[in-house]
Amino acid sequence: MLTAASEFYRIVIETIEEVSRTQSSNIEKAYLWIAESIKAGGVLHVFGSGHSHVVGEDLFYRAGGLSPVNAILDYNLTQIGGGRPTRSTSLERLEGYIKIIFNNYDLRPGEVLIIVSQSGINPAVVEAAMEGKALDMKVIAVTSLEQSSNAASRHSSGKKLFELADLVIDNRIPPGDAVIEIGEGLPKVAPISTIIHCLIMQAIVAEVAAHLFNQGVKPPIWMSANVPGGDAWAEEMMKQFGGARLRTQ
Repeated sequence: MLTAASEFYRIVIETIEEVSRTQSSNIEKAYLWIAESIKAGGVLHVFGSGHSHVVGEDLFYRAGGLSPVNAILDYNLTQIGGGRPTRSTSLERLEGYIKIIFNNYDLRPGEVLIIVSQSGINPAVVEAAMEGKALDMKVIAVTSLEQSSNAASRHSSGKKLFELADLVIDNRIPPGDAVIEIGEGLPKVAPISTIIHCLIMQAIVAEVAAHLFNQGVKPPIWMSANVPGGDAWAEEMMKQFGGARLRTQ
């Protein structure tokens, strides 16, 4: 009998239901902002460090996903950046690093920047929000309000991600991310932030596409390259939206 797995399934389902029950109005506001930006020729930008970078990858160049998406990905802020596993942790705590990363991207006023972070306390996400605000972008935080509210900021400003964002979507995940207790004195296992964050974002994608369609706008959606017509569809999307929105000068 899979007792730990069954408990994990239960908690994930309950968290999804909690997000649906409590965050629907903020998710609605988020998809309306994104849809209006896309209608105006804008691009959705997504940033996360550590394991949160997975959310950007999940949205970028994916079958069924939106085409005008720019995933702000830095190799050194992932667990595949080489060296010790703690390398990305050290860099996301390094003030000034994110400005260098963001300077490589063409980020425009009025566009939407989504920043994903379970804790929301490290300089990487705090400064990402600051950069977005300085550029007059709409900044959306996807974070755990319970964890962030009860933790100290690691940025010299004392600010946390949720305090800087224009809109906050609370993932309803408890501090520490993991949810299964195996035994006394042991850390919990089975983190759920990736599951919940990707679910929130794909729910927003679905609403953006449906809203654009209902407004009489053909939603820019990627088609799988592994189905008939997929390559031709992808070529057309690439002509319109290309890849990452990089700064050219």
